[in-house]
Amino acid sequence: MSNLNQFQSFAKRNKGKIVSNNKAVIYTRVSDVKQQDNTSLESQKKYCTEYAQNKNFEISGYYGGTYASAKTDDRKAFQEMLTDVRRKKISNIIVYSIDRFSRAGASAISTVEELNRKGINVISVTQPVDTESSTGTFFQNINLLFSKYDNDQRREKTITGMKQRLLNGYWMGVAPLGYKNARNEQNIPILELSDKAKLIKKAFLWKASESLTNVEIIEKLKQRGLTLYKQRLTDMFRNPVYCGLISHSLLEGEIVEGKHQGIVSKDVFLKVNGIQAKNNHNYKQNKTNENLPLKGFAKCKSCGSALTGYIVKKKNIYYYKCKTIACSCNRNTNVLHTKFEELLDTYKVDSKLLAPLKTQLQYTFEYFNESSKENEDVLKYNLKKVKEKIEKIEERYVIGEIEREMYQKFILKFREEEDSVLQELGTNGNESSNLEYYIDSSLKLFSNINEIWGLSNFKEKQKLQNILFPSGIEYDRKSDRVRTTNANSAMELIRSLSVSMGNKKSEQKVKNTYLSACVTLEGFEPSTVRAEI
Repeated sequence: MSNLNQFQSFAKRNKGKIVSNNKAVIYTRVSDVKQQDNTSLESQKKYCTEYAQNKNFEISGYYGGTYASAKTDDRKAFQEMLTDVRRKKISNIIVYSIDRFSRAGASAISTVEELNRKGINVISVTQPVDTESSTGTFFQNINLLFSKYDNDQRREKTITGMKQRLLNGYWMGVAPLGYKNARNEQNIPILELSDKAKLIKKAFLWKASESLTNVEIIEKLKQRGLTLYKQRLTDMFRNPVYCGLISHSLLEGEIVEGKHQGIVSKDVFLKVNGIQAKNNHNYKQNKTNENLPLKGFAKCKSCGSALTGYIVKKKNIYYYKCKTIACSCNRNTNVLHTKFEELLDTYKVDSKLLAPLKTQLQYTFEYFNESSKENEDVLKYNLKKVKEKIEKIEERYVIGEIEREMYQKFILKFREEEDSVLQELGTNGNESSNLEYYIDSSLKLFSNINEIWGLSNFKEKQKLQNILFPSGIEYDRKSDRVRTTNANSAMELIRSLSVSMGNKKSEQKVKNTYLSACVTLEGFEPSTVRAEI
């Protein structure tokens, strides 16, 4: 009979699993900062140490020993412990009770399972279970879930109490500027006016009665000993607490009357915010002027800045102009609109070519889909590999093989890789089921492109403009011409096919493989063909 010891070198082992030993660490934690002053941590440490000694464990270190919420497992001492037990090959973590280890519920169960796979046991002194058996593991998981449930119940009760207190008109949290935290005769926390209340009132009145700018108000407050930043002053003017009301995210959009004294009246508060809604020139901006659809879309050829618009009231005529001082780019809107329509006219499709164009476009897109299938397979493979990287880095972080800083660095990198592949996959595929609908819609658009733009409202015009010319258009005042260097690739394809077919005397079916191949290689990215009017 052969000696099996001779074959020992061929035995398979779990390289990542720690061989069971009597080494242990002790982890203690309290959930409330106030508990650090009593004997809770000391008692936990005492009972855990006695348990370890009775079980003949070799204590390799103490961790925690401070206040830390266990709602998540991002605690610094907790992560430090997980890292050390993995590196030092310690197979036991001793806690006073399982909720001292974690209250993260399902996340905690996942952490414990990962530790078990690496040969590391979590032992509760007051809830002893046999984690080697499925029954013991089940009861340990139940304890972890109940810890999460207990946490959720406490949070729910706290939020309910806070919301009720707000509904009763009592402020929650640190007193806003101009108030101070105090307590009434029933020992209920309330707001009282502070020594800065008079200055806050002056700020509101300066804005409401004298129409001072925020900068002027900040300067006047500074002269009186109160320094504020512009953003804080703006936030203060918009906080209804100053007129005796309470607004809070827990109230879900509701405003309630507060028990505190308002620094200003409700009328003053509303008047201030009426002023705040206007700009320094005391007029409201009109960003959707139907007479200026090319505003911001058209750019000056000389300096590159976007064109804005204005009206000559005496003549009731609108003009586009360059924002750059001393730049002479200025043009009547009717003239510029006509030139833009002339540019659109170069992309207009002859109605006689619609049928053969549809056939050619179907052939082109089918060709594109066929040639992109291989690329799609490569992308799906890359996506699978990057997902494996993410799972691996998450596993190494959970079991403590890497520090939090290293995890965050690489998980961000891998997530960016994943997003990049997903985005490329999204742009790589084409829905053939809707292909006929898209082609018909596109041809209908390009056979009436001028009329559609002319009859559209401001928003529709801008949407159409940005689809057709993603980078906008340029206007050269010297030559009085409009041009674009970046047109929608589908539009360029339709125009190329239209020109090709228009040069032929017949309307027969044309399978232009050259055009199809060009489109495939470009990947339907915006074309660089220049059109000029």
